[in-house]
Amino acid sequence: MIIGLTPVRLSFAGGGTDMPEFYENHGGSVIATTIDHFTYTIIHPRFDKSFQAFSPDFQKYYTASKYDKIEIQDGTEIASAVIKYFKFKKGVNVILSSDVPAGSGLGASSSLAVNLVNVISHMKGEHLSKTEIAEKAFHIGRKILHWPIGKQDEYVSSFGGFNAVKFSKEKVSVQPINLSKSTLIELQNNLLLFREGNTRNSSTILTTQIDMIKKKNPDTLTSLLTVKDLAFDMHKSLKQSDITKFGELLHQGWLAKKKFAKNVSNSRIDKIYDIALKNGAIGGKITGAGGGGHMLFYCEKSYQKKLEKKLQTLGLSPVKFSFYKNSSKILETSDMMNLK
Repeated sequence: MIIGLTPVRLSFAGGGTDMPEFYENHGGSVIATTIDHFTYTIIHPRFDKSFQAFSPDFQKYYTASKYDKIEIQDGTEIASAVIKYFKFKKGVNVILSSDVPAGSGLGASSSLAVNLVNVISHMKGEHLSKTEIAEKAFHIGRKILHWPIGKQDEYVSSFGGFNAVKFSKEKVSVQPINLSKSTLIELQNNLLLFREGNTRNSSTILTTQIDMIKKKNPDTLTSLLTVKDLAFDMHKSLKQSDITKFGELLHQGWLAKKKFAKNVSNSRIDKIYDIALKNGAIGGKITGAGGGGHMLFYCEKSYQKKLEKKLQTLGLSPVKFSFYKNSSKILETSDMMNLK
């Protein structure tokens, strides 16, 4: 038996500039980190050559099928797509699970794609680099499953840690952001994550955004260029250990992001955000494409109890998390025996 463990991410600045439709012409830049919430893949060999998949999160079951009969179905589509992409014809039972709900805005689907690419390529004896894992996961999501996604989630999950990721037509580069231990702890302690309560389908939002880029909508392009510049500014503030500036840049980024497309925010999210600012937050954002999922705020310790209490009255639930510096992992039966 093999278990794959892959972190999800928090993106702080530059989201949207990782779309090929944008960065191939303008370049892109993202500041993001992995956190200690994970997707899980459990692979158990079968005695025949059938593929079978279970997704407890979606309450979906894909009945045992021979390789040439595998179809892509909602709930287990990532597993089916990866198995077919790698032409993996050995019999396996696949169980998929996650620490975060679907539509969370934390990149769980891309994390799971990275997870499966890592595990299945390992089982085939292929030694892929982190870049190759990210690119293959992106290809499966974009070209096979037709998700309207950018590349940041795959790269952040594949590499792990706190990174500045730069995108161009020629390549993607990942630069670790090395913060002092004290700055890292202070930043983490000043970030509050809340489950907003309404999961959302990001496809509609992202499809609209891509259409606006293709049409060269001036508002969309201007806001994307703005968040790209803010990502550079945020990287600079982090290198200078100016985390108050980090919080201010979160706010500026959110104002720009709302101009990507009309459905990024809504009246409830705007209300929550305004109330958060009035109760101690310096800045914040919706995680992911927008529309719901999780909300992140930068708030100094002295105001946090007040902010948490106020947001809980609006139906938001606080989510504990820590920055996570490692990338995707694989545990085999022998490794698990050693854990006893």
